[in-house]
Amino acid sequence: MRLRRLAPLAALAVCLTGCGGVDTGVQVEGKAVTEVPWTGPVYMTDFYGRSWRRPKEVSPTGRISLDKLTWRDWGKSRARATGEATDLTCLSGCPDGVDDPPSLRVEVVLSGLVRRGDVSYYSNVAITPVRPPAPFWMTGYESTELDVPDA
Repeated sequence: MRLRRLAPLAALAVCLTGCGGVDTGVQVEGKAVTEVPWTGPVYMTDFYGRSWRRPKEVSPTGRISLDKLTWRDWGKSRARATGEATDLTCLSGCPDGVDDPPSLRVEVVLSGLVRRGDVSYYSNVAITPVRPPAPFWMTGYESTELDVPDA
């Protein structure tokens, strides 16, 4: 009677120990796996929360609009562009009214890639004039955070 009770326990013990073998852990063989570069789409957001890929014109802030953008290195850690920045609020005074706000040639650098699911977003924009010094209405845009959607 006692053997009948112990037989199922012995069978269970054999199954749990891998048929009596000794567990030596995970065996690793061959070369280490290299990281596969991620190549999904990359976006930037504007002041209004819209997502853009290689925009020709965009308003990253409520005060400055970027136009005539020509991008290089989009999708890499730093995307660079040249274009034109316009003072949307006419802080410097619009010579011919609001239809003619001041503008200048600028360099734009997007950086700080943040992955969100199957896409990434640039989290920072830096805007600098092609010919310094920057006018006072551009002060503070040397490095500006962009909104990135929640995960």
